[in-house]
Amino acid sequence: MEGDLPEYYIVVERAIKLVPTEDGGMTVLKYNFETGRFDYGMEYLSRVMFGKDDVENVSEDEFVQHVEKLRGRALKGEGTVYDLYDLINAIEDNAKEKGQELTMEDKALIASIRRQTYELFEKTYKS
Repeated sequence: MEGDLPEYYIVVERAIKLVPTEDGGMTVLKYNFETGRFDYGMEYLSRVMFGKDDVENVSEDEFVQHVEKLRGRALKGEGTVYDLYDLINAIEDNAKEKGQELTMEDKALIASIRRQTYELFEKTYKS
């Protein structure tokens, strides 16, 4: 399995990732809804390996988009990453207030910003 890592999952709403360790093993990290960081979560290993309806194996980009949607709506703070979360929220809220769907351009912009905020958050707030 280690050659296939990392792997990404959504369990109900929680983001889970299986990542390689330096010694060639594997660890499980779970999204912390309060901090936006990833915590040790080996209790999810059997769930992602043998779970059924509430476990979804996703691509890295789907994982990033999900995590950043959670972070952008729940976390508050100061700095570039939070300014970008506010921008995304404003775009989404504006469309919702107008009763409109996001345009393809808006969706592409949001996806691009979320990829950037994921990397920025991970570098700045390393778990």
